[in-house]
Amino acid sequence: MQHSGTARRPRPSAAARGLTVTASAALALAALPAGVAAAGGGTTWVVSPGESIQAAVDQASSGDTIRIEAGTYEEAVCVDGKGLTIVGEGRGEDGTRIVWPEWTTPDQLPEVAPTACWEAQNGGDPETDPGTLRDDVSGLFFLHPDGPVRVSHLSTWNHPANGIAAWGADGFRVHKTAAHAHERYGILAADSTHTRISRNVLRGLDRGTAEAPNSGTAGIGVTDSHEAYADVVANDVRGYNLGVFARESRVGVVRNNYVAGNCVGILVFDDAATEIPDFSGRVEGGDWQLKWNEVTGNDRFCLAGVGEAQASLRVSGTGISVVNADTVSIRHNDVHDNVPAVDPASLQFPAGGLTLVSLPPFNNAGGVDPGPVDGVVVTDNDLTGNAPVDVLLSSPQVSPFLRDVGAVEFEDNVCGSSVPAELCAP
Repeated sequence: MQHSGTARRPRPSAAARGLTVTASAALALAALPAGVAAAGGGTTWVVSPGESIQAAVDQASSGDTIRIEAGTYEEAVCVDGKGLTIVGEGRGEDGTRIVWPEWTTPDQLPEVAPTACWEAQNGGDPETDPGTLRDDVSGLFFLHPDGPVRVSHLSTWNHPANGIAAWGADGFRVHKTAAHAHERYGILAADSTHTRISRNVLRGLDRGTAEAPNSGTAGIGVTDSHEAYADVVANDVRGYNLGVFARESRVGVVRNNYVAGNCVGILVFDDAATEIPDFSGRVEGGDWQLKWNEVTGNDRFCLAGVGEAQASLRVSGTGISVVNADTVSIRHNDVHDNVPAVDPASLQFPAGGLTLVSLPPFNNAGGVDPGPVDGVVVTDNDLTGNAPVDVLLSSPQVSPFLRDVGAVEFEDNVCGSSVPAELCAP
């Protein structure tokens, strides 16, 4: 139904009801939201408590808006091939909440009916092994949208994969949302370009064991993106394995964020193979600017990676780290009091306020060398109170598993201790 002026949202009729699959894979009646023509073009679909967000997504066309009223919606929504605007009525407890049932360990996850999104994430065959889909469910997942994506003013809770994720997006904007207790990423932009992630609140939850603590891969991830053109600005990220993670991605800015209580605060990481959409790609990670961030108290202990095969690095107490990436500018950051939760000698990844790390070839069957850290500018930062050092440059003298860094410009920083020692010498 369309109206040229302001209109009250009509209540859905019996004919406008359809079937939806619940998290337990049972069938239940769900009201199909009604649409109202928007003044700026496209249709606005309004979803009320008791109605289905997925039903609105299925009805909508690219360019439409879905407005979700305040309430709790137990859903994992797949947006396949559409560029939509999805807006809630606030990210607080009394706002718009997209939740997944409470769970502690993966064997407690409810069954879920397969969709294009979950199949894409899992890479498996749901017909032969439907159980593998259970840990690949996101709150809002945009798969290869054909137009810009906008998400704002809502929260996501407890999803076994991500809170809000986009694969293959051009123009992905996430603003003023909250992500709680997701197993992978709070917000993820993968194989995407022209991304802006701003003013979000992200909180991890440790569901691991004492031997293998795990609080989700990262609060914010920009991954597998050759031309990310990403702006990650003014977010509050706490309690994840990694706070902000730029992996296998090029061209972006991380600025004015508060990052605390993670194992690593901000990580710019270049390995030698993309993961999304598959492992055949290669992006030379780098060309990032990190500026005006406060990175403090990143003192959690965790094992790096997801799954037993990758979770092999003991990590804790790292503020900012650049691994094998090139052309990184680190300016005007306040990096303080990042201290490992365990004995630094037991760690397999260098702890400290700022660590520049060159690893040998890793994480790829072909032995492709991502190259050393190179072309890094570190200026006008406060790096204080970190342990075991405020600044560390990798070298074989630090560890036989590390290589030397390339060109590093280090000027006008405030710091107390470093490796090599002359970096912070008075």
